[in-house]
Amino acid sequence: MKYSISVYLCTTGFLWSLCCETHRWGARSFVWGRAMRTRSADVATAKYTLSSQPLATLDDETIGDEETGKAEENEEVSQLKSDLFALASSSKRGFSATNVQKDEARRLCEKLKLLNPTKEPLYPYYSNEDKSGDDVGVSLAGKWTLVYTDAPDITSLDGGPLAIAKLGRIGQECNPPLVKNVIEWLKPDWSDRLPFSVGNDDGRVLQKVCTEASASPTDPFRANLKAVGLDIVGYISDDPAPTKSLPLPNNPAQIFKKNPVELRGPLKAPFGQFEVLYLDSEMRIIKTYQGFIAVNVRLQRSEEWF
Repeated sequence: MKYSISVYLCTTGFLWSLCCETHRWGARSFVWGRAMRTRSADVATAKYTLSSQPLATLDDETIGDEETGKAEENEEVSQLKSDLFALASSSKRGFSATNVQKDEARRLCEKLKLLNPTKEPLYPYYSNEDKSGDDVGVSLAGKWTLVYTDAPDITSLDGGPLAIAKLGRIGQECNPPLVKNVIEWLKPDWSDRLPFSVGNDDGRVLQKVCTEASASPTDPFRANLKAVGLDIVGYISDDPAPTKSLPLPNNPAQIFKKNPVELRGPLKAPFGQFEVLYLDSEMRIIKTYQGFIAVNVRLQRSEEWF
């Protein structure tokens, strides 16, 4: 990078706090390479819809595309998925799940595991061959958004109304051999009540924990992960900031948009594995080596946010 990160850390206490929290959560989210990460899921269960909004804001958008190779589902699979999406919605991605809801989610996931239609979900991580047209079916490759998890390192990320950054969507990009776990940070709601603005409302910072995955044809449901590094990038529109904007040099989204961070170390340290329990064209369920589960939905190109 052209400029030192430390210079920007001094520009505003808000930026300093965000970077400190990003560093702390970056370390914790390495466990998510062992596990995985979005925003909330408000699911209209009959249509498999989810929200791409923060926990308190719910807007529906369609999950998947019924005309893009979606396998026919039997009635039992459809009902199980519908029940799981409904539970994800009512528990706000699992962030407010009760023990009863967590047990029910596990029960649904175990039932879906028995009905898994995909033979080699991890084949792109051990083969360069395109198997999408044969009986192997779909793969883990692609972009995903989290709709439910019981992993405490994820459910503890929402800092509440006074947090210095608002948790947005949580996702994952599987682009062999890499698996990038993505967390979206937004401007906190309380900043709107300040007598000045800290920047455009659409500004956001994406924290990407980068891992490298490997699998084997002898065990095509289990991936081993190694830590690779950490990326931080900002996104913000070019629209003028509000007239009451505080005359700060830049806000975090602007700084990381102009100077994205890409940290890579000389070593690739092992940090866990996960097992694919269920995968079809629109949904996947994984279990981490610690025993936590994560339910994700596949993003279509028109739905991509990272």
